[in-house]
Amino acid sequence: MTVRIGARDRAASNGSRDPWSDAPTGELGDQLLPRWFVLTAVALVVVAVGVLVAVLLAPRGDRVPVEARRPPPSLRYTTAAGEVQTGMSAPEPYDTPCELVRGVRIAGTAVDRARLRRGLAGLCNVGLPDDVAADIRAFAEQGGIVRFATFEATGVDSTASRTPPAAIFVNARFQRTDPLWIAPLIVHDATLRAPGRASAEGALTARRAELLACDRLLGTRPRSRGCADAAAILALEDPVAALRAAGFE
Repeated sequence: MTVRIGARDRAASNGSRDPWSDAPTGELGDQLLPRWFVLTAVALVVVAVGVLVAVLLAPRGDRVPVEARRPPPSLRYTTAAGEVQTGMSAPEPYDTPCELVRGVRIAGTAVDRARLRRGLAGLCNVGLPDDVAADIRAFAEQGGIVRFATFEATGVDSTASRTPPAAIFVNARFQRTDPLWIAPLIVHDATLRAPGRASAEGALTARRAELLACDRLLGTRPRSRGCADAAAILALEDPVAALRAAGFE
């Protein structure tokens, strides 16, 4: 007579033991996880959720203070933006809508130039103090060039050349925003590039001029982060000290 040996009996006869033989099973014969394993898994999930919440709610240590979002000047630029890359198109005379910006040249594609025209035209629609207007006029009289550019320091809104030719470079992201947001940047950089402005006091003067342009030109329109930053800096208890702490002389 032939005797058939099942898998369990065969394992036992070979001296081995089924590791799951004593594991608890459900009413359908399916094996259940041990209680200690379930409790451990639940505890690990709770810990993971707690860590995730703590990370999301913790203060960001790398958050850039408002006074440091425009770095101090470099040898070439009024705001150190790292490598500055522009297109190769030659600047063209700007059909000036007002005396203030007569002489300014613009560069870029036809779409870029149209957006820059609208931004510059905004300066003709507001009254600016004589000293601010004088800085813009000085830039224009030098045949100043305005064009879009990309910056290595991507958070910088704009910068201006400190050496000839006179130029103001606007971050390319403003190609997709309200064109009027460009005007306060022009005011800021025309003010900052004036002689003797490469200091904390000069940076504050440029921010004050920028905010003035924001207030008078944009009114109740949505404002750029640059306008908000200028307001926040001027609201500091000691903005000059804050700018010096950020690296300005």
